[in-house]
Amino acid sequence: MSEVEKKRAIRKQKYNRENEIKWVHAATRLHADHVKKSSKYKKLVRRGVPTSVRGRVWLFLAKADLYRQPGLFEELQKRGPLPIHEVIERDIHRCYPDHVHFRDGMGGTGQQDLHAILRAYAHYKPSVGYCQGMGRLVGMMLMQMPVEDAFWLLVATIEGYMQDYYTPTLRQLRIDAQVFDRLLKEQDPALSEHLEKNDVIPLMYMTQWFMTLFTMSLPWASVLRVWDVFYFDGVKALFRVGLAILQLCREHLLNKCPSSSELLAYILHIPLEILAPKELLEAALQIKLKKQDVKKLITATAESMDQTEKEASRKAKAKSVLATTSVASTERPKSTNGAQTHQSTAASIHTISSATSSNSKIKVTLNDTQEYQSSKDAKRHQSYQPPMSSAKSSLSASDATPPPSSGSSGFSPLNVFKPRKRSSTVHQ
Repeated sequence: MSEVEKKRAIRKQKYNRENEIKWVHAATRLHADHVKKSSKYKKLVRRGVPTSVRGRVWLFLAKADLYRQPGLFEELQKRGPLPIHEVIERDIHRCYPDHVHFRDGMGGTGQQDLHAILRAYAHYKPSVGYCQGMGRLVGMMLMQMPVEDAFWLLVATIEGYMQDYYTPTLRQLRIDAQVFDRLLKEQDPALSEHLEKNDVIPLMYMTQWFMTLFTMSLPWASVLRVWDVFYFDGVKALFRVGLAILQLCREHLLNKCPSSSELLAYILHIPLEILAPKELLEAALQIKLKKQDVKKLITATAESMDQTEKEASRKAKAKSVLATTSVASTERPKSTNGAQTHQSTAASIHTISSATSSNSKIKVTLNDTQEYQSSKDAKRHQSYQPPMSSAKSSLSASDATPPPSSGSSGFSPLNVFKPRKRSSTVHQ
């Protein structure tokens, strides 16, 4: 090692040591909300949290101590089996198969710990249970901290950052997909139009990105840096990173991917060398996106989705009333009294007319709660059926099928959860 390299290594070591001290001081003396408002700590987190304190910093920024209940994790592990535990058993061996801590026969306890946390969480939050993608989160947490800390970080992450992401309807994921679609149109209209023309909607690729916090899509070094920023900035970081990924491979998508199958194949398997941490974070942080604007956009989209669901429900009920009335009128027995028959027929006609009139007042909206900005978007998204979490559908990654070509209506976002093999990534 040359003298220049030695001096550089010494400076780097000194810088990391100073950062460690600053983060330990923050985690022990300051409040997380105060730290997140500090420009000094914002610069620190964007440069990367030191490895030695990363797990501790994630717990601190996520406010995991607010959720922690002493003794509860052990008590949850002792509870009996649930039906969803069978799905967990099938899925855990697919989590980080190239990592020594989770590989069979390597002496690690990764799979055992992963299994314990997911089973305990299914008892802790029965309304969520388990959904594909959660195992990837837990695995990454276990690489940075002990088992019980990882459990409470999972609780804090889902409750504080990703609520309704893993529920049976994947409600928040569908909302964020619409928000991402709108942001992409604002940031890069040409790429958005190219994807739209080929019927590639954000839900097809951002499901893998958001639900696993990019652990299936980025190099390990980039994943760690993204998680640092995520726990500091919240979901805004996910949108920024997603838009940055598309920006980094923009030319390839526009010029070398003319069909939906080629677009999806590339987006879901972008070469890792393109997504190095320095280039990715620089591109992400250059995207102008305010946290308050993102919150307002998410709130407006959620309200619009709720209204769409209500209108669709009202319309379905009106149709049901109309159908019931029609059946009742056709099955009415013939009366021998002509006047009575005339009165019954008139009453039936009046009832049908009233139901039809009431039904005509209901505004026709997009089906399956997928509301988009134009009628063209609406037609493109109407056939989509949202995926269900494993808590309800018991969908496993072994059932995954390749994404369909343009025009197919059978696409399920959870089918993108296939382990990605990385070269030279066996961690010691």
